[in-house]
Amino acid sequence: MGEKLLLIDGHSILNRAFYGVPELSNAKGLHTNAIYGFLNILFKILDQEGADYITVAFDVKEPTFRHKMYDAYKGTRRPMPEELREQVPVMKEVLEAMGIYMVEKAGYEADDILGTIAKMGEKAGFQVTIVSGDRDLLQLATDGVKIRIPKTKGGKTEIEDYYKADVLEKYKVTPLQFIELKALMGDTADNIPGVPKVGEKTATELIVSFGSVENLYHHLEEVTKKSIKLSLEENKDLAFLSKKLAAIDTNVNISYDFSKAKIKNFYTKEAYDYMKKLEFKSI
Repeated sequence: MGEKLLLIDGHSILNRAFYGVPELSNAKGLHTNAIYGFLNILFKILDQEGADYITVAFDVKEPTFRHKMYDAYKGTRRPMPEELREQVPVMKEVLEAMGIYMVEKAGYEADDILGTIAKMGEKAGFQVTIVSGDRDLLQLATDGVKIRIPKTKGGKTEIEDYYKADVLEKYKVTPLQFIELKALMGDTADNIPGVPKVGEKTATELIVSFGSVENLYHHLEEVTKKSIKLSLEENKDLAFLSKKLAAIDTNVNISYDFSKAKIKNFYTKEAYDYMKKLEFKSI
């Protein structure tokens, strides 16, 4: 068994925690529920995983390569609530105080950074775990990379685990075919257009039958439902654009240093001072 590398999707887990934990604030009026929920999920997973290395990846504000491809990418998302926005820099300060390695890169999403590090870690012989609330990351699952998706409700967190075989069992497609699904059915959360009239059920049937978008278009005459066939014919460009938007880039040019990710002592004086300042008595 190799050493364990734990990778966390920063904004995704912070977002989950914010909506899953009731409103909290400290005496100075700083909202703290997202930070509190994030730390609870972090400690729970650390207990379960017994990880040797940890890294948290964050999104940055700048447009990504996907926005350059498609102006409307994520265009339907509501802006981050101010109560959550004010917690992001504090969360980063807390992680820094705990000695937790953080990575971000302009032009890319946290997904791309996580995918790149996961690939590097697997190649180096690590057992890799990725924690995210975003099912898009299921495309990264392999026999050696596990995706953990926490659900927080009423302050309680349950976690779904997926290796490659689990994705196939639940969704009837392989992790990489998850990209093909998104190409056809789109994704309202990220405003990926997909092909009109093709929902999840139809997209799954098509990918199970044809394997990929490319192969589907090579055998379009075999699609029996006329309205679906016509929509596929008329929206070929949208299907291929959506596939590019849905695919996580696992070859981002980052200078990642495994030695900085090595878990040391989280319980530093700085971290203790932050817990006092945030009034997290139980932590």
